[in-house]
Amino acid sequence: MNEPACDEVHVYSTSTDFAPWADHLLDDVERGTLATLHRARDRAGYVSAHTLLRYALARHAGVPEAEQRFHRRCVLCGGPHGKPRLVPPGLSPTDALMADPGTPHVNLSYTGDRIVLALCADRPVGIDVERWDGTSFAGFASVALTPAEARELLEFDVAEREVARAVWWCRKEAVLKATGHGLRVDARRLRVTAPDHPPALLDWTDEAVPRPTVTMADLPVRGRYTAALAVAGDAPFAVRLHEVSAFTDTES
Repeated sequence: MNEPACDEVHVYSTSTDFAPWADHLLDDVERGTLATLHRARDRAGYVSAHTLLRYALARHAGVPEAEQRFHRRCVLCGGPHGKPRLVPPGLSPTDALMADPGTPHVNLSYTGDRIVLALCADRPVGIDVERWDGTSFAGFASVALTPAEARELLEFDVAEREVARAVWWCRKEAVLKATGHGLRVDARRLRVTAPDHPPALLDWTDEAVPRPTVTMADLPVRGRYTAALAVAGDAPFAVRLHEVSAFTDTES
């Protein structure tokens, strides 16, 4: 398999126009989720995002898009609804659940018309993208920030707070997605650095979940968006950016 070195994280970025027609590549779990989405733009984003997942894995794991199978395991309950992990050819999803399958770690995020994906050979990753105005609602600080972060937000000029809120949220989401917990851990239970400082996890107060060790980076993204990346462990890593435009399905 042509996997990246452990100190490299590949970040793919595209738009929701990447492959909205490629729903034939989805597995049963993904089709079930797709069936719950009724707006055309939501369906386009979901299909394009999960096609981008296959596109990236085909290039780094050598398994064609149409042949990829996944297992999903929740880190909290062990149920089949965690982050997707590619099942190696010749191995059943059940067998892959019993041990690390040795395939790249991946994580997806999409909002508006932007999709981002992070891929790393052997370190869990979390990535998040947010529109600048996506967190501009009344009460954001009370549901997403620690008291210390809420005070720091007020130190920003009013014109800067829209972007600051989005950066805070992306950094927190990236950490929670890297650990696999997602929003099952209250965002107010972790404190990250303010947007005018390099990203880092400062505090973790969830008594039920041990504090993780993560390394973080902010990511460039087109338009009025912000994005952040978190990688398990404290070793440094290099980010390799890939902007892709459209998907061509060689199997269709």
